[in-house]
Amino acid sequence: MSNLRDLFEYNTWANNQILAVTDKLSEEQRTAPMTELGGSVQELLAHTAMVEAAFLGLMTGIQRASKLDQNSYPDLRALFEHNSSNFLASMEGLEARAGEQFNVPWFARSFTIEQGLTQVATHSVQHRAGICAGIARAGHEAPGIDYIMWLNVHR
Repeated sequence: MSNLRDLFEYNTWANNQILAVTDKLSEEQRTAPMTELGGSVQELLAHTAMVEAAFLGLMTGIQRASKLDQNSYPDLRALFEHNSSNFLASMEGLEARAGEQFNVPWFARSFTIEQGLTQVATHSVQHRAGICAGIARAGHEAPGIDYIMWLNVHR
């Protein structure tokens, strides 16, 4: 039994919870520096979306349709949606190929599809925590995004 589909449904839900609050932030709040957390809310959103897109492309060949403007919040929102819908649509095939190797050029080595999917799911958790810190700094309430919260409602 695999939990990968659940993890990616959770990932979509958690990203959407974050985006629902970052929608309410001003551009100034989204771009306020947080060097100790790796960048502003906008930079963390961009990094997270781009890593998801890179792994999606490496594992499936699916590329984003247009050039991403990292300074455009609507572009980032669209990339999160692109990533989510394509990961979920590809999940059955990816699970069937879980043991297959794919190359990650920036590490100059190969990993299994299962390891790549796990990387995407866990990497996003790390950066959502930083984004939640930025949300709180901006005076908004950060959403609860624990996996168990998602399970409680959706499973």
